[in-house]
Amino acid sequence: MCLYAAFGSWIFVSIEYDYETYRRKERMIRSINDSIAYLSALFYYLRNKASAEEWNKRVYTELKSLDRFIVGVAKNFSYDSTMDEEEWDREWTFGNGLLYTVTILTTIGYGHVTPHTQLGKIVTILYSLIGIPLTFIFLANIGDVMASGVRYAYSRLCCRWCRGQRRRNEYNREMVAQMGGRLPALSTDDVGNESFMPTSKIQIPILLNLVLISLFILLGAGIFANLEDWDMLSSGYFTFVTLTTIGFGDYYPGSAFQGYKGDITKTLSLMGTCFYMMLGMALVSMCINLMQEQLTSKVRWVAHEVGLIQLPDIEDTDDKPLTNLSEEPH
Repeated sequence: MCLYAAFGSWIFVSIEYDYETYRRKERMIRSINDSIAYLSALFYYLRNKASAEEWNKRVYTELKSLDRFIVGVAKNFSYDSTMDEEEWDREWTFGNGLLYTVTILTTIGYGHVTPHTQLGKIVTILYSLIGIPLTFIFLANIGDVMASGVRYAYSRLCCRWCRGQRRRNEYNREMVAQMGGRLPALSTDDVGNESFMPTSKIQIPILLNLVLISLFILLGAGIFANLEDWDMLSSGYFTFVTLTTIGFGDYYPGSAFQGYKGDITKTLSLMGTCFYMMLGMALVSMCINLMQEQLTSKVRWVAHEVGLIQLPDIEDTDDKPLTNLSEEPH
């Protein structure tokens, strides 16, 4: 997927670069002509009709406007007057192209970078038709691997107390006395293979899934607040909108790796941003699937208990959610 995204970035930059250069030149010529016409009209007006005080006031206003413009481009685009004019404010760079391909593949679609050529629009459609299904398959596979890891960790860490309590309930006082007052140890080989609590059937609590998603959003909020110079609320809002693939486009990453060429820190910021988006979507997909498993299991068990459905081939203990593991075995 990384190679596919990078290849897509290269294709889109190759298609849009020349047309963007043409549009920039046209815009520059139009701006120059408009500026000349404005300054000429302003000069003749001030020379013939304005007083010295009005002249000074108007000049001061125009200088303040220029000052705000310079400060704005320096702050928002890191322009320091040493950058090549042809590169510093380009829309189609490899970084923006890579971010564009990732937003296509993940269906986020911030909309801050869009193709303007007919060929670019056609390639976007074809690229999406191939890339989006591949991305969903990739995220599903990554989500399965992550789910297995979470189940394994939850089974080994959070459920050891449940296993110990269950084992204590399996032995009465006479049996414990015959063994010298000590229960047999729960070996590592037994963990995850018990009939009452196999790792493959462990169900992660919904609350834990929500905590994982919240922690990942908070982590992203802290990272982007530092990289993009946003406040924590705006950064958290951005990460939530991103991971849910809403993608309004009012906030989008970019200033952290503007002019990334030759700067390893900004290059890592670019790669980290794309990695966070892909990993976050896989995590959200995993958590939703895990929560769906538990909800489905509980609904089926409740329906079976009240007689709405029959599960003749499944014992009650097999269909119940694996939550009350410290209960006495039947």
